[in-house]
Amino acid sequence: MSTELSGLEGLTRQDAMEGLAEAGPRGMESTELRKTISRKWDSAAVDRALADLQREGEAVEWKGRWIAVRHTEWSVGQVDQFEKGDALIRTGARREAGYFVSRRNLKGAIDKDRVLIRRVKKPRKRGDDRLPEATVVRVLDRPLRTLVGTLDWEGDRRWLVPFDPKVSLELEVVDGDKFLEDQYVVVEVLDLARGVQGPVKGRVIEVLGSADSPGVDVLVMLRHFRIPDSFPEAVLEESSRFSEDPIESDLLGRRDLTAEITVTNDGETARDFDDAISVEQRPDGGFRAGVHIADVSHYVSEGEPLDLEAFRRGTSVYFPDRAIPMLPESLSNGLCSLRPDVLRLTLSAFLEFSPDGEVESRSFDTTVIRSQRRLTYGEVRRVLEAPGAGDEKEYGAVLQTLQASEALARVLNRRRMARGSIDFDLPEGNVILDEEGFTVGVRPGERNIAHRIIEELMIAANEAVAFHLDGHGSPALFRVHDPPQPTSLEELRSVVKPLGLKLEGDLELLNPRALQALLTQAEGKPEEPFVSSLVLRAMQQAAYDPECRGHYALGSNHYTHFTSPIRRYPDLLVHRQLKKLLRASDPSEDGDSLLEPRLPSIAEHCSFTERRAERAERQLLQWKLVRLLAGRIGEKFSGRVTGVQPFGLFVQLSDYFVDGLVPIRSMADDFYVYEADSHRLIGQEKGQIYRLADQVEVVLAAVDPRQRGLSLAIVGMPEPRRSRPRRQRRRSPR
Repeated sequence: MSTELSGLEGLTRQDAMEGLAEAGPRGMESTELRKTISRKWDSAAVDRALADLQREGEAVEWKGRWIAVRHTEWSVGQVDQFEKGDALIRTGARREAGYFVSRRNLKGAIDKDRVLIRRVKKPRKRGDDRLPEATVVRVLDRPLRTLVGTLDWEGDRRWLVPFDPKVSLELEVVDGDKFLEDQYVVVEVLDLARGVQGPVKGRVIEVLGSADSPGVDVLVMLRHFRIPDSFPEAVLEESSRFSEDPIESDLLGRRDLTAEITVTNDGETARDFDDAISVEQRPDGGFRAGVHIADVSHYVSEGEPLDLEAFRRGTSVYFPDRAIPMLPESLSNGLCSLRPDVLRLTLSAFLEFSPDGEVESRSFDTTVIRSQRRLTYGEVRRVLEAPGAGDEKEYGAVLQTLQASEALARVLNRRRMARGSIDFDLPEGNVILDEEGFTVGVRPGERNIAHRIIEELMIAANEAVAFHLDGHGSPALFRVHDPPQPTSLEELRSVVKPLGLKLEGDLELLNPRALQALLTQAEGKPEEPFVSSLVLRAMQQAAYDPECRGHYALGSNHYTHFTSPIRRYPDLLVHRQLKKLLRASDPSEDGDSLLEPRLPSIAEHCSFTERRAERAERQLLQWKLVRLLAGRIGEKFSGRVTGVQPFGLFVQLSDYFVDGLVPIRSMADDFYVYEADSHRLIGQEKGQIYRLADQVEVVLAAVDPRQRGLSLAIVGMPEPRRSRPRRQRRRSPR
């Protein structure tokens, strides 16, 4: 795997770092260091090890000497650049903001660069809580190899206008006159010298098409986020070796569940079905449940091309008009998809619950099922909430399974809420596409009892598997959600206070019940969605980790991802480890001693691919909504204030679930002053106040295709007074 080091490379690095550790702050001359290490390793291996150490910021070559960074005053981090050029430097494994770097001190570094920095020693006033300032010493690694954007003309020269507005790079495109101005293209950077300012050159390697053409926006997202959308030949060849359905040898040693009532329950547009359920209520009021997950690990063997590609992708990515699967469709939509009336291999969690939802027993087994029915959320909701006269005949025994599932889900939800689990119910919009793929509308997202049945059963299965793996000391990936930082909670408390809401408790050790209580205070009020989003924003981001530290938001001590191995690599790894325990094998024989040291890098990679997919999905939705509204400039919309800043108001349009900005310069009926403590703008003469969660009527004033943003104006505001225009120096379109 690309993120793993071979044993020899690891040993070479270790030798190099030991030598530099002994050398101290003075370091070692390059020739001396190479001579020392080359006694054991060839020079090519040494060069690779030193390059890796420098790229990762553990050592640096400076004026002919190699020095361990920990012996210097320097730090290493990743550039997170603002649109106007300044940047934050994110340091450590969690990529937390550690330093501020002004544009002039970036020394040619750009967004996503890994850099060596030196803190700028400036006098600081008491109470100054701003980030310390730093300057870039050197660019250590520049992952940027290609850029996506459109072309702009300046005389006979062509310049790339990057899709990402944070990229401030001046890049001249050679032979750019061959391409149209409105076409999105992928440009290979040809001579991006580290740490050198000024324009560089690139060449077009792929034409994606005009943004007005269906599907081009998806291609832009895929290339921008570097999400692979085609499978290597070796992967397709391996997947083609499997039959369309399980063969007789696949069934050996599996528990036969084909006579049980098992069903899938997914969205109407679901593209793969990797989980099925079977539930019955016992005579004593308790429940017997089975959660049956596609046994992807039976087909995807560790270290084979399918496995390596699944790891590289990390997760499937879902766009409104298509999915970019982690596995080839012959597996994800075929052999591993739990379609009705066909045999499918599964890994099952069997759970017994008391009448009040307490887990009485957990067991696991490799199984084979035949799903009786493919149900949809809308169908299940109708059957449970508005039963019809013919349902008993139509659904037969499946109806009893659904009724038992509903009863169990309600019991599990009550128990989960009692332990402090936080239930977010944020409104979302799903775009409606026509036959050609153009966005024609927005449909509010729905969350009903059918969704909750699946949520509760999947959470219960994930907790059971995590408890089992952790209890047996099995190395695995766990789903970890750490408590929120006290500073974030303090900010949350100050924001909700003007709304008449209280966040009570010790912020250093805040029980999730306190956040649940805050959401309950807002329940049913106009500001409820806004408060939910604030609480979510105050949380830390969930991630994968080899350590089972629990899940704060769920109030769970043990949690992992087990239920979606078709679309998430961590689930596939968890399946393998669970099956090893089922075989009661010796961990040392099954390679666990080799897996354990690799888990941190696997966890980091899977967390990265998950965040990448989320950003791509979110940005595409924003882009589609902005383009949908581009033809409606001048129209009025209802909205709610979601953010108050000195430069204006952020307003979410109620029917479109998209934010726009009301610039303060457009609020010309008064002189508005920003009050940071109360998060509001106050008119100094008329006393008009705009605060968080206020409902407002706005006019769509403009659409910014570059920023994928909306400019709004409050209905009834007078036109801002125009100041006398100043003569401006002509600027490059870059």
